[in-house]
Amino acid sequence: MSEAVRVYFSSQVDDNFLLLPTTELMVTPGIAVDFGLMEKCDPEGKPVALDVIVEAHKLFLGDKFTPETCSEYLEMQSRHWLGRAFGKKAYYSGYMINGCYAYDLESVYVKDRGYKGLSFDRARIHEGDLVEVFVFQDSDGMDYYTYFLMNGIGVKELRLAMGEEVELELEGLMFGYGGPLKKKERASRRLISTVSDSQLVTVDIQSGEMTPIEGVMTDDDGLFSLSFNEPGTYYVSCVGGECRFNAHIAHPWLKVVVG
Repeated sequence: MSEAVRVYFSSQVDDNFLLLPTTELMVTPGIAVDFGLMEKCDPEGKPVALDVIVEAHKLFLGDKFTPETCSEYLEMQSRHWLGRAFGKKAYYSGYMINGCYAYDLESVYVKDRGYKGLSFDRARIHEGDLVEVFVFQDSDGMDYYTYFLMNGIGVKELRLAMGEEVELELEGLMFGYGGPLKKKERASRRLISTVSDSQLVTVDIQSGEMTPIEGVMTDDDGLFSLSFNEPGTYYVSCVGGECRFNAHIAHPWLKVVVG
């Protein structure tokens, strides 16, 4: 029997975190088969993204989530994509693995369409991976997956001295259309956008409560300055904001260790 692997997981539904990216799960390969969501396990005995989502539902719903009640909370659409998640419609949804779009490494890159994406039941997951699932907030598929940049490079964790100030940028990519593309092509097709007028917040990882960071919002170019005067570990995200096409955005995530 294949061994379980430890992964991190987050889910966003209706513009809210249901599970934060600090959530740890032990994922057993094939559990999605046991819940009737897949017909067979990965041939190499690796867990797939759908296995992770099943474990997340077990954690979030507890004893209410069983193979018998699964369809009330979690269903597949057209075999490979989510139709329902956490009891909500989820046909328009996406996921990232370690901040990257999941695609078939052997697929041929096609201009304007990109690589062939992997569905939830086909993307293999490894020890220590972060799986982020987000349900789109409208049916147009234009939602942006957002992230923080420092000097133009993506950043998920920072270490700062007390009072040290850094300049960061909040940016997003239109997941449904730009995810399969290379970065240059995303940019040329205007599928990358800065996020302006967004309120930066800290997130309490016990309660999920978001507290505004006073006076810290993104400017017209998505830029903002961040510092903390007390030692500790802070988890930073944002609320609201404007991006191209007035599309909805998924909450970003940044761990900041101050000391």
